[in-house]
Amino acid sequence: MAAASITSIVATVLGIPETAVDGETGPATEGEWTSLRHLQIANEVQREYAITLTGREIRSIRSVSDLRELVAQKQDGQRTAAQ
Repeated sequence: MAAASITSIVATVLGIPETAVDGETGPATEGEWTSLRHLQIANEVQREYAITLTGREIRSIRSVSDLRELVAQKQDGQRTAAQ
């Protein structure tokens, strides 16, 4: 099963349409993105992408773009470790 897109995860957790989510979407731009939902988004991303985020990494997420970049870094690290 393919992992859900980050856009889809964010939209589902926040209860907003996927079309309302872009790279700039984050706690500062979306009122539904509360501290609790921030943790829910991080948890869902970890589950869907089979990665582990540290508390510091979770706190560093300020937008969907930040989250995408973090997931890409984690996945690249897993590929490198597996080689």
